[in-house]
Amino acid sequence: MVKINTQQLLHRVDIFQQRVRPIAIAFAVLRKYGQDYASNLALLIAYYGFASLFPLLLVAVTLTAIIFANDPGLSHQISTTAFAQIPIIGPQLRSRSGVHALYSHSAPGLVIGILGLVWGSQGVASAAQQAMATVWNVPMTDRPGFIPRTLRNFGIVGILGINVLATTVLATFTETLGGHMVSKVALIAATSAMNLLLYILGFRLLAPKTIPTKDLFIGAVIAGIVWSGLQQLGGFLIGNELAHASAIYGIFGLVIGLVTWLGLASSITLYAAELNVVIVRRLWPRSLTQQTLTSADEAALIALVKQQQYWKNQEITVTFTEDAATSESDTEAP
Repeated sequence: MVKINTQQLLHRVDIFQQRVRPIAIAFAVLRKYGQDYASNLALLIAYYGFASLFPLLLVAVTLTAIIFANDPGLSHQISTTAFAQIPIIGPQLRSRSGVHALYSHSAPGLVIGILGLVWGSQGVASAAQQAMATVWNVPMTDRPGFIPRTLRNFGIVGILGINVLATTVLATFTETLGGHMVSKVALIAATSAMNLLLYILGFRLLAPKTIPTKDLFIGAVIAGIVWSGLQQLGGFLIGNELAHASAIYGIFGLVIGLVTWLGLASSITLYAAELNVVIVRRLWPRSLTQQTLTSADEAALIALVKQQQYWKNQEITVTFTEDAATSESDTEAP
């Protein structure tokens, strides 16, 4: 009976993944994602996204009802088209009864919705800024203060709002054409293009100013493509059966499904951002066992420690002993 040496097998797998560039980059992204605790940041973004979604719907429906008060048919069409862009709960909100329930809140609903939307959207933008700063390992001393961060939040929210508005207008125009296959394909293509533009602008606004825009393209394009796929297949990915469950189970099921979908979208976005960092800083190959650190391991760990610099005059020194790494690095924070 052949005995398998686990350590030797793991060492061989480590050598293989370090030599194959695509695998080495993929593993480096996974390793950095874990070391940055990016999953926690993704959940925070998803939480605020969920908190701002329903106020957004309330504001959109109320404003539509006010603007198109003389044309209820067009108002209903625009509202239901906007709902259709949201997987999981979109089909449930497209019914006229659901829209009427939102209409009934009128002016008070608009005020409440705006307040909730401002709170939720600011939370999403702030969480996204924090996540991107962590991904790029920006030291605490170099992160923007309250006022610059808040102003940047409005820019991020503005980009998201323009994307939602443009997508709704395109979808409404497509429905007026009869919803033929050609128009549907054109809508998907146009929506995907807007998503790509959204991620490029979003990554540019969130990433440190010292990072050239060209270094953000790869992750932005991948995130835009995957996000477009989620918009089209979200209901199938999370579970279309939730929409046909019982009344009580269906409510909880839809909420869980929506939160899961938002969390998945946030995670994909941060994975794409991590990919940009790994490629730009060449943080691969990474060691699988970490018994012998590579230069990429050392660079990533140094950046992770320097990120905790809270004071300009604070000096941070990182050293690696010979028994834990093949070389010693002694780097001082500027």
